[in-house]
Amino acid sequence: MTQRTTTELSAPHSDTSLISVYERPEHLILLWNLLAERAASQSISHHEMPTWRQHVEFVMSKPYEAWYFIIVDDEPVGVVYLTRRNEIGVFIFNGHQKKGHGRAAVKALMEKHGLRRYLANVNPANEATRFLFQGLGFQLCQHTYELRA
Repeated sequence: MTQRTTTELSAPHSDTSLISVYERPEHLILLWNLLAERAASQSISHHEMPTWRQHVEFVMSKPYEAWYFIIVDDEPVGVVYLTRRNEIGVFIFNGHQKKGHGRAAVKALMEKHGLRRYLANVNPANEATRFLFQGLGFQLCQHTYELRA
């Protein structure tokens, strides 16, 4: 497996901004569409698509400390969130991947929320996200195993 260095990753976009998902009136459908694009290898927590009702209940419960749409040229290209345990999650719409938006969004989130210890739980099969966080200086600190009953 080839390791990528920071210089090989796309540079952050100066036109990238973060806005709370709750500030967009169409947030429920945008988040639903984004979730529908997610492959099993891109997630740890979502193994199947929730019902619309489950989705709405989850979003309206405000499950994260912060949850933002990643905006480029006035268009949502993905989301980035910060859990109450300082875990960062990022997902980019398929048509906008591999353009540096995830990297720019994670950097913007960390700048917005200040210095602290950040974590990123990444599915081991999600090579692109592993490279993204490694390129930002994150280091592997644990392996977690799951047993489904």
